[in-house]
Amino acid sequence: MEQLPGIEGIGKVRPLVDETPARVVGSGQGFAETLEQAIVAVDTLQHESAAAQQAYARNENVDLHEVLIKVEEADVAFKTMMEIRNKLVEAYREVMRMGA
Repeated sequence: MEQLPGIEGIGKVRPLVDETPARVVGSGQGFAETLEQAIVAVDTLQHESAAAQQAYARNENVDLHEVLIKVEEADVAFKTMMEIRNKLVEAYREVMRMGA
């Protein structure tokens, strides 16, 4: 397939948490540490997005499409984190109902 001049492919999306089998199974890493890493990763994406937006607003040498990609990455990561939080709260409430 011929690629148009000046259009580059989108790079691989980086995962929020390293999910290699060695870390997921038997690594001794607990749920809290995994959750903390995910929150830090989302926070990092949010800061990168804000920095890219500010650089673009200051008319620095930043491509608009790179800014938009960073904004979308941060948005998707945040929405995913919120869905995970909602599922955790829902699971907690279900466990509390079972105990009552």
